[in-house]
Amino acid sequence: MDAVREGSEAAYATLFERHRAGLYGYALRMTRQPEAADDVFQESFLRVHRARATWSSHEGSFRSWLYRIATNAVRDRVRAAARRPEVLGEAWEPYVHANHTERLELERALAELPDTLREAFVLTAVLGMDHNEVAAALDISPDNARARVSRARVRLRELLEVS
Repeated sequence: MDAVREGSEAAYATLFERHRAGLYGYALRMTRQPEAADDVFQESFLRVHRARATWSSHEGSFRSWLYRIATNAVRDRVRAAARRPEVLGEAWEPYVHANHTERLELERALAELPDTLREAFVLTAVLGMDHNEVAAALDISPDNARARVSRARVRLRELLEVS
């Protein structure tokens, strides 16, 4: 990120490639719509580029910073949709794989979690962030991150047992 701050397009491309799949997956799980996920993904990297001069490794890892930006982009989109419901369009139906019934059930259960719990769970369980990284990405305390992940797991177990 230091090279990006200095204006290196190659470094920006490297960061983009390194974080593309994880960030898009996070955006998709949070928005549950491919078009919305595309927008959040693009907006996140635009914000990274615009804010490159403010980047400081003292704030934590680049990954945590990037996911904080993405989380804010998702929240901005949700707020905009609340003001104008047509922004998000029709509800996205999860992509169905005949051999992945359990994964589909988990995705359905994830969709039922409140955003705050889903954010923390996806960052931890899907993207492998530790509680400190989740805390930095969501701008909350590590204890709060740990509690959100724990509550998400309890709620997911409940939702999956009902299915």
